[in-house]
Amino acid sequence: MQPHWTVREGCLEIASMPFYWRLSDGKHAVPGIEPRMPMRLQVNAEFDYLELALTFSEQACLDLAYQQDANIGFINPESGQIDTYGASVNTFFLDAVNAVQPARIFEIGCGAGFSIEFMRRHGWQVTGIDPSEYSLRWSERLGFPLINQFFDADALGLDADFVFCNDVFEHVGAVVEFSRQVCKALVPGGTFAFATTNSTQAIQFGDISMLEHQHVNMFTEGSIIRILRAAGFGEVRVGRGSYGNTFHVVARKGGSSLPAESGQGDCDGYFERAQRRIEAFTRLHAQLHGACGYYVPLRCIPYLAAVGDYGDHDLFDSNTSWHGKYIDGYQRPIRSPQDIAPGDGRAIFIGSNTFYEEIRKSLMARGVPAGLIHGISTLGEV
Repeated sequence: MQPHWTVREGCLEIASMPFYWRLSDGKHAVPGIEPRMPMRLQVNAEFDYLELALTFSEQACLDLAYQQDANIGFINPESGQIDTYGASVNTFFLDAVNAVQPARIFEIGCGAGFSIEFMRRHGWQVTGIDPSEYSLRWSERLGFPLINQFFDADALGLDADFVFCNDVFEHVGAVVEFSRQVCKALVPGGTFAFATTNSTQAIQFGDISMLEHQHVNMFTEGSIIRILRAAGFGEVRVGRGSYGNTFHVVARKGGSSLPAESGQGDCDGYFERAQRRIEAFTRLHAQLHGACGYYVPLRCIPYLAAVGDYGDHDLFDSNTSWHGKYIDGYQRPIRSPQDIAPGDGRAIFIGSNTFYEEIRKSLMARGVPAGLIHGISTLGEV
């Protein structure tokens, strides 16, 4: 029997993992987009971050997904994130804009235009850049200006004072070239602000819950600084978001571009740590023998795929807009935490390190015994 995952020669590969680019009401396929694809992770040694190694056909699936009229625009009225994550990033963008008072503002990957609407309510006009049918539909509904194509500084000739993006930096394959393109689109002294996932803790833990096909890059603060300095940004400030585990980054074009500090890389030893973490999960999965539910689906899916589980267990999430919906490649719908019946003896595995304690306390308040609650940080105890 072929293993579902391997670690060798500086690469972690999961043979087949659900490609969750949308949430749907059923298990119907989309032409040209595979419901499951391999996952191959490697280190970018020059800039010290983790990146996916995609084949041409896998990249084509991603490109097609980004052009669909599907719920890939994460912050929208259907996402359940407007008042939490959305509020955090929008406050960050507004503060960054107010600090420099730009004349020409663009958002790359604007999705449903939630941030553009927020900025407009605070007196700022923003043009969106997004290739998807989804974004086109929302721009027509809300009336915001949209360049309905992939970002290309040479083709667009933006001459921008301020460019921002949310949940884009981790999606761009050639992220250094993307950063150079943003720099080229800015006037001298122009500002680039973005929010992206903070993978520092996951890299330190050897955690694979951060893996998803859309997130082709996983960063630490050091890797972001290296990338932006190489792209032509002189001043780079990396902060933390107030919700979840995110970086809030502000970079200015030009000025003194200092080289990033050298030394031991943050990614050194990641694959060895990941191997131990997956092995521990494999033992837990076998030990529980089906009597387990998985909380925070998007963070549990990589571990389940590593043991070849594509629908043997129930998935749970507190986001009510996800209940009853399917992730492509996983055979069961997402259920509500209210469906967890205390006393049935079922264990719960929490796939999020960031929200582990919060979820653990809520489960215990519902009567789930502490001894039946597991998480990424407890895998070494198995």
